[in-house]
Amino acid sequence: MSQLPEHIAPLRSAVRDFADRELRPRVDAMEEAGAIDRDLINQMGQLGYFGAPFEERWGGSAMGEIGFTIIQEELARAHASTAVLVGASSGLAARMVAVAGTDEQKERFLAPMARGEGIGAFCLTEPGAGSDVPAMTTTALADGDDFLLNGQKAFISNGRLAQYFVTFAKTDPEQRGRGISLFVLDAGTPGLEVVRLEDKLGIRASDTAQIAYDDVRVGRDRLVGTENNGLPLALDTLNQSRVGIASMSLGMAKEALKLGWDYAHERELFGGTLAGQQVTQHALADMQIAVYTAESIIYRTAMMSDAGENIEAESSVCKAYATEAAERVVDRALQMHGGVGYIRGSAIERIYRDHRVQRIYEGANEVQRNNIYRVMRRMYG
Repeated sequence: MSQLPEHIAPLRSAVRDFADRELRPRVDAMEEAGAIDRDLINQMGQLGYFGAPFEERWGGSAMGEIGFTIIQEELARAHASTAVLVGASSGLAARMVAVAGTDEQKERFLAPMARGEGIGAFCLTEPGAGSDVPAMTTTALADGDDFLLNGQKAFISNGRLAQYFVTFAKTDPEQRGRGISLFVLDAGTPGLEVVRLEDKLGIRASDTAQIAYDDVRVGRDRLVGTENNGLPLALDTLNQSRVGIASMSLGMAKEALKLGWDYAHERELFGGTLAGQQVTQHALADMQIAVYTAESIIYRTAMMSDAGENIEAESSVCKAYATEAAERVVDRALQMHGGVGYIRGSAIERIYRDHRVQRIYEGANEVQRNNIYRVMRRMYG
């Protein structure tokens, strides 16, 4: 897009070079280990990738939402699990502290996450409460000057790696959604335990954990924002982070398109190449239409956010459209590869598995359509 800020082109070039030089050579080993290389995390921290959305005074690199969007896109193009680690830590956990934390909390919790020195986990989802956030059962009941947390969280990205667990719990269970508060807990806090790591279809190098809280005592200095105001904070943060999910889908779609293009022009059949068939040419054209459209709405929405505009509906549009469009692109690219693309270890096979969750987490696409319709009701009456 011609109207992108001047710093975006060199940023994209730098992240892509980093991904080609440092990330791609480690992908197979990280997939096998089910974990992101710690040296890679340290490098991304030093390069400012974790701090892109945050002010420099809190350890950030102040690249804006559009800069963070480009970083997530380019990382996901090389390896989705690495992009998920950065997105979950900075786009969700750290962002909560940036939005609602005190200066003391920002110095204590946000700055290490923004520098990549401490990874964050965003602990919202529960076994019985995903898209229906007010249905959560984890509680944080007052006990003198402290709170006692009890409950479970499920499908938590970075659960094994996290130093900071940004946790939502009901401080007033009678109030349902209006009784939810937000806390930051350190790894190793007594009663806080990672009880299970999930064995997933895709993004296998991104650890996904179930977290248990058993009489976890936390002081009021770890309450972020005001008591019973956690739900609006969560929803506002998800509005921003959904653009990040869309950007990851865009990166995976671009990589799948390139893989499909290259294979179609190399694969010989019927006296020519696969790309010589009109049906393949049309498929590639449709893939480019999807990528261009997704890129346009994602970049526009990220810049709207940087300008301080409300993106409540636009973020849901990005998440729903980009994840579904990218899924079609990835599926067509695998189809072009035929049996070769279905073999474990091929790049398109990994992308196919990695992408499927994009329509599910951070609000299933069905919920995104609910959000869009709710805004439409305000627009059209």
